[in-house]
Amino acid sequence: MNNETAEQNRYQRAMGALPAASRDPATAGHAVFWDVTEKILKEHPPAEGPEPTCQGCGKRWPCGPVESAMQQVGVRS
Repeated sequence: MNNETAEQNRYQRAMGALPAASRDPATAGHAVFWDVTEKILKEHPPAEGPEPTCQGCGKRWPCGPVESAMQQVGVRS
């Protein structure tokens, strides 16, 4: 993304954090949970622009599902 906003950068950090979060010993046995979290992140990326909207649902980004998914992988702000 060119000239990405802080929220778009946050999305990139969440995508990068997902593999490590899913291997955490405390939650490593929850493969379905991590599969759903990854699916949400991939289906709800931010569109480019100064005020991105969700490409998955059209709402202001971050939408509810992706906000929760980003928090699950440890990316809060």
